[in-house]
Amino acid sequence: MDPKKVLSARQHDLPASLREGEEVLIKGQISNAIFWKAVVILIIAFLLGIVAPPLGYFICFVSCLAFAYGFILKSILMLIVTNQRIFFRSGIIKVDTVQVRLDRVESVEIQRTIVGHFLNYGTVVLTGTGSRFSYIPFLANAAQVRNVIDDLLYKRDKSNQNTDQDGN
Repeated sequence: MDPKKVLSARQHDLPASLREGEEVLIKGQISNAIFWKAVVILIIAFLLGIVAPPLGYFICFVSCLAFAYGFILKSILMLIVTNQRIFFRSGIIKVDTVQVRLDRVESVEIQRTIVGHFLNYGTVVLTGTGSRFSYIPFLANAAQVRNVIDDLLYKRDKSNQNTDQDGN
């Protein structure tokens, strides 16, 4: 088996190998900006620690929890685009692993908040047939992922148009 076709052991809920002729085109990169809220809470904790140390300690503890949440979320979030399928994994308490065939994808879009715009991350939202949608937040390469999926959808639509014209 080709080592390039085997997905890492960390992604244990995905297929152990890709299908014949399938190759990974792009993997979503989770941005370190996932920790921005924890950093803001930590700054507030230091400022409050000067005025009211007990409150500062408590807020610092909350910041530690926010950092832990960010680390856990960063290890769970995943997006992989192959030439045949798209894999999403999200959630903490209820982990959703979604595998969508490209012929079931209707659209892909990027959502950015003001903070996401300044910290250079976005949320990729994938809409499939049957109004199913999935999203992966905090992607550093959201625009690249969207462009790869758009190219695949364009090629699919173009080949469908050519098939329709040949059939007429």
